[in-house]
Amino acid sequence: HKDHKGTGPQAQVPECLQDTPDALVDQADLTVLLRPVPRRALDIWVPGDYPAAAPYAVLYMHDGQMLYDAGLTWNRQEWRADEVAGKLIADGAVRPFIIVGIANGGPDRHVEYFPQQAFESLTPAQQAAQYALERDAGQPLYSGKVRADDYLRFLVTELKPYIDQRFRVSPRREDTYVLGSSMGGLISLYALAEYPGVFGGAACLSTH
Repeated sequence: HKDHKGTGPQAQVPECLQDTPDALVDQADLTVLLRPVPRRALDIWVPGDYPAAAPYAVLYMHDGQMLYDAGLTWNRQEWRADEVAGKLIADGAVRPFIIVGIANGGPDRHVEYFPQQAFESLTPAQQAAQYALERDAGQPLYSGKVRADDYLRFLVTELKPYIDQRFRVSPRREDTYVLGSSMGGLISLYALAEYPGVFGGAACLSTH
């Protein structure tokens, strides 16, 4: 099931959430003020027996709006992340874990998911050529300058501490993973490369 609020004592709300109404913090779709990235929704799934198997591992998944409900996605498809995770756990194929789905930034998806140091290693002409690309006619692929480092800094210094405090999870590197597809695969690989002391592994699917 989707979690509506953490169990156990109320954890201190991290700085990124202090201006957010408490009602939003307890909803399944957690809309938070993310610094230094724009607001977006988070969808957190926990197994049906939560918190019996605590401490749980944590899987952070990008493009969170694609994970659970085909009725809400642009292509009417979903990853079925909750169903698949629940079955894997029930079958004993994996240790119990929760999923933290982080919605992409819509038009900011490319600027947040393109590995920043790799982009900055391109020549000015190559960077300009990337910035000139269009998603559709008249719609730029990049909404601004690449800022994947900001996105990862939010993930590591704002979101992960919040999850570790509020949910019955393990904060250890070996219990913390990141997963994404396409551009989400790139940012997952970049997260592992930039923060090897935080993430124990990355699943990079259909990576560009």
